[in-house]
Amino acid sequence: MVKIIIAFILTIALTACQLNGDMTKTQYQVFVNQGDSLPLTKIQTIDGDTINLQNQNKRKLIVLFATWCSDSNRLLRALNTSDFVVDNDIEVVAIAREEDAETVALWRDINEINVPLAIDPNREIYQRFASAGIPRLIMVTKDNRIASMVLAEGYKQLDYIQW
Repeated sequence: MVKIIIAFILTIALTACQLNGDMTKTQYQVFVNQGDSLPLTKIQTIDGDTINLQNQNKRKLIVLFATWCSDSNRLLRALNTSDFVVDNDIEVVAIAREEDAETVALWRDINEINVPLAIDPNREIYQRFASAGIPRLIMVTKDNRIASMVLAEGYKQLDYIQW
């Protein structure tokens, strides 16, 4: 009986080591990987402008977010005052998941957001990238390949932006 208890304790201890100390972060299914082509060619902003996401002269930063999400709010406020939005080498667009243009425009105006905003009212865009989890940062190379995609929860979210 003692051998069974020791074996059980060892199994638990070894399994815990494989968790890397992060037992709280939820993993969601993703549908794109590094090196994949961007599954989006263009998008219309809530202001009626069309952004060409196939432009090979610029890197792209796509943010999938929701106005009601505190992490999304923190990320967009930080992004709004960052060098990323004024860098002529980067095309930035934030896409609000399951929201309408009126709600997003009001949120933009209240929060003084200058980042181009688009909507994805039925998750048709979002579901090309992941099953759940916001905000998501998607970094795309000039040749329209996904460099990386990260779930940017928490603080210091701009540190995740790397091509």
